[in-house]
Amino acid sequence: MKKDISLLLVLALALSFGTLAFAEDSLLEADVEDVLDFDRESPVTDWEGEWVLAAAYIGEDFADENDIETTGLIAVPEDAVKMSVTAVLDGSATGSDAGVMVDQAAYYHAHVYDMDAVVTFAEDITDDEAKLKLPWDGWLYTVRGEGDGDFNMGVGKLSKVSAEDKSLYFGAVTGVESEAISDENMKYVGMNKAGQLIVCYSEDNMVKKDGDVAFAYIFVRAEEAAAE
Repeated sequence: MKKDISLLLVLALALSFGTLAFAEDSLLEADVEDVLDFDRESPVTDWEGEWVLAAAYIGEDFADENDIETTGLIAVPEDAVKMSVTAVLDGSATGSDAGVMVDQAAYYHAHVYDMDAVVTFAEDITDDEAKLKLPWDGWLYTVRGEGDGDFNMGVGKLSKVSAEDKSLYFGAVTGVESEAISDENMKYVGMNKAGQLIVCYSEDNMVKKDGDVAFAYIFVRAEEAAAE
């Protein structure tokens, strides 16, 4: 009986380790189209929290145009990049019941959010701390009436990337060094349908509709990364 219990425990541990190993590799093995499938109904308030970089991505078309050999989902060093995201009520709404003016023609107001994020890197990458800013009107939004509308959800356009390398040190993190990447700014932020947060550059207007992502970072929640 004791031998049977011991065997069951060993089997359970083996299955557990197998599951953890699969969890670590599952993102890299995922279908790229699924990873880049943005959730257009995801509000910025769902993005709040601590995030850890789980993978990077380079699109084939962008790679072909710029003589980059590496494409698709790319493995990244553990704990190479961390990001803290906060949804903040727009400062101009502070102390006002009306909120920010969101439709000047109709003179409608609403309370809307901005996104602030702080990105930190492993010591061997850089000691530069990047700050990302996404204002409330960086998202596509609909105003239905006074204080009412759809705001701050879907993919938003960054207004500010305060870092020496505005690609967020993509080359140093991934090992893919290219001027075509380092010369561009990370431009959009959005959550995919798997609940991962994507910071990316695209030449298309990702706010209005899905397009071709040139290169991207894919973040998972820190608690999920720790559980693996």
